[in-house]
Amino acid sequence: MNCIHLRALVAALGVLLAVPTAAMAAAPATSLVEGVLTSSGGSAAADGDYDITFSIYDAQSSGTQLWTEGPVKVKVAGGRFSHALGSSTAIDAGKLAAAKGQWLTLKVGSDPELPAQPLHSTVFAMHALSADKLSCDGCVAGDQIANGSLAAAKMGFNFAGSSTKGGPALDVACTACVGVSELKFDGDVDLGGNSLKAANGTFSGDVSAKTVTATSFVGDGSKLTGLKTPAGECKNAGEVVKGINADGSLKCVAALDPTALPKDGLNEISNDLLSNQFTDTIAGQSDVAIPDNTGADANATLDFPDIGISQDFELTVEVINTDFSTVSLTVLPPDDKKTGWTLCDPCGDKDSKSYKKVFNSQNLPKSGDLKAWIGANPKGLWNLKALDTSYCIPQAPGNAAICDTKVDGKIVKWSIALKTLSNQKVNLNGDLYVAGKLWGKDNGHGKAGGPVVLGGGVKLGDETATCDASLAGTMRYKDATVQLCTPDGWIAISYTNAFAGSKVITAAQGQMINNWIGNPNMKWKMCHRWSTSKSASAFHTNCNYKGPTVTVAKLSTGAMVGGYASCAWNTNYNSYQYHCPGSFLFNLDNGHRYNNKWNTSGTSNGYDFRATYNRSNYGPCFGAGHDWCFNSSNMSSGYSNLGYNYECRKITGSSNGYSGYSTTDCRNDFSGNYSWTTVEMEVWYQDSYK
Repeated sequence: MNCIHLRALVAALGVLLAVPTAAMAAAPATSLVEGVLTSSGGSAAADGDYDITFSIYDAQSSGTQLWTEGPVKVKVAGGRFSHALGSSTAIDAGKLAAAKGQWLTLKVGSDPELPAQPLHSTVFAMHALSADKLSCDGCVAGDQIANGSLAAAKMGFNFAGSSTKGGPALDVACTACVGVSELKFDGDVDLGGNSLKAANGTFSGDVSAKTVTATSFVGDGSKLTGLKTPAGECKNAGEVVKGINADGSLKCVAALDPTALPKDGLNEISNDLLSNQFTDTIAGQSDVAIPDNTGADANATLDFPDIGISQDFELTVEVINTDFSTVSLTVLPPDDKKTGWTLCDPCGDKDSKSYKKVFNSQNLPKSGDLKAWIGANPKGLWNLKALDTSYCIPQAPGNAAICDTKVDGKIVKWSIALKTLSNQKVNLNGDLYVAGKLWGKDNGHGKAGGPVVLGGGVKLGDETATCDASLAGTMRYKDATVQLCTPDGWIAISYTNAFAGSKVITAAQGQMINNWIGNPNMKWKMCHRWSTSKSASAFHTNCNYKGPTVTVAKLSTGAMVGGYASCAWNTNYNSYQYHCPGSFLFNLDNGHRYNNKWNTSGTSNGYDFRATYNRSNYGPCFGAGHDWCFNSSNMSSGYSNLGYNYECRKITGSSNGYSGYSTTDCRNDFSGNYSWTTVEMEVWYQDSYK
C-alpha cells in the first residue's frame, strides 16, 4: 500500500496521509486515506472524534475546487486516523481525470485549511468504473478502436450494406447522411400523411399517360400552365356568361333574363318585402233552394275573377236537406259545362240534415281532377249543382223547417279559396317611400319628383279599431262619411272652400286664412270682384258696413296677396280706422302673415293704430304710408310700402323711424315690387256678420 505523507504547515496540527490501492475485479468508488494528527509540539493528538473536511483542487494554490467532503467525523487513536474519500460525497472520477492536476487538502474543525498535497496514481484507478457500461459521452475516441474490431454480428442495429444483417437500413435517423445517387424507389412512396416540401418539383419521363392526384392545390394558380380553360365572349349584345357547357363552350343569357326568374320569386329577390302570392276566397251564390225530387238541379254560380295562377285550390260547400242519402253534388268548372266533378253521390246517411265539407289536394272529390287547376288560372263562371231524388216528408221529425211540397233544403253557401300567384297585384310587407309620382293604371305620364297621384283614387276601408295614438291621422269611410282619427277620436270630415266660388283663393289657402284669423270654420261671402266691376265707388257701395272683410288679389308681379280688416269699410272717407285689433296683411305664396305691429306692442300715440284707410275714389287701403293700397278710381293699379303699420320680416333699413319702411326688400317680400297692376281682386265678408 502506497502512502502519501502530508506535512502540516501550521503550528496547530500536522497530518500524515496514506492512500492505499487494491487489485480488484471491479474498482471501488472510494479511496482510503491514512494519517497522523500531531499537536503543535510534535506529540500525538489526543484520542477522540474530530470534524475534518477533505477537498481536492486542480492546483496547489489558487486552484479550482474539484470535489469536497465534510466535515465528517473521523476517529483518532494514538494520533492515527483513516478515512475513505467519497464515502460521504461521491467522487466524479471523470472530472478528476480531466483536470490538469489533483491536490488534496484537509481542514480540522474551524482551523485553516492545511497546505495541498499531490495525489498519486492510486486514486485514478476509480476511473476504471467508467468502462463498466461505457455510460459516458465521448469517453472512447475513434483512434482507440482497432480497425475491423467491430463486427456486424455484434452490432444492435441494421445498417446499409451490412452483409451479416443484410437488407437496407430500417431506421436512418440522420440528416444528409444518404446521398441522392443512392436513392432508387422500386414502388410507390407512402409519406404517411406527411408532406413533401421542395423549392422546385419536376416530373420527367413519359407522363402523358400518368395521373397526378391531389386533394387541393394551394396557390393563386397564376403560374399554372397547360390548363385548358373556356375563352371568348358572348355573341349577342347585352348577354352575360351564366355557366360553361359540357363541351367547354360558354353558356350565355341576357343580362337580366326574366324567363330565368321563377314566377313566384318576387319575395326572394326583394328580401321578402314584396310578394305576388295571395290566398283569395271568392264566395258563390248562397241560399239557393233545392227542388224536391223534380228532376231539376239547384244551381248556384260563382264568378271567379282574373287574379292569377293557382298554387293551391280549395272548395268549400255547405248544404242542408232532409235526407242526404238521396242527394248528389256536382261542380262544373269554367272549362266543363257538361260533366264536371262529382263531389258526393250520395252525400250522406238517410235522415242526415246537413252536409259541410272542404275539398282540396288532400281531400279529393268522388270524381274529377281537382289538382288540374293547380298551376292554372281559374277565372270564369263556376256552377255548384245539387240534385234531390226523393220526396221529403214535412211531418217527419226535424223536416218542417227544411222542406215543403216544392223545396227540400238549400245550398247555404259555397266558396273557392285559392293560393294564387297573382298577375294583378303585389303585397308590400313594409313602408313605401315614393320620390316621384305614383300613377294609377293607364295614367303613367307624370314627371319624376312630383306629388303622389293615384289614377284610380284612394279607397278608404271601414276601420273598426279604436282611434288611439297608433291610428292618429288615419282616415276611414264609415256611416256614409269620411272620418279622421284625431286626439278627440273619430270625427267626420266636411271640408269645403271657405271662399266658395273664388277665382283667387284655393280651398287650402282659404283654410290657411281662417287659421290665421283664429276661426278655422269661418264661412265667407263675396261682396265685390274687380273683374265684374272695376269702380272704387262700386266697391264701397257693395262692401261698406259689411265686416270683418278679407281682400285678396293676384298682382301683375305674380304675387298672391291680401289683407284682413277686423272692422268694416265705411263712408267716413279720407280717414283712418284706428281700433281694428287683429288686422293683418298676408302673402299666399310664401305663407306669411304680416301683423299690425301696434296690435300687440302698443304705443302712447294712438295715431299709430291706423289699420285701414277709407277714401271714396280708392279701393281697399291698409295702413299709413300706405302699406298696401289700391289708389286709383278703377282699382287697376296700386303700390306697396310695407313696414309702416304692418311688420316687415326682411328689415334691412328704415326711414321715419319705422322698421323696414320704404325699403326694397320689404316691398318685394310682400308684393314683388313697389308698384303693380291688378290681375284680379276680391273682397269677402263674414257670412254670419250682421
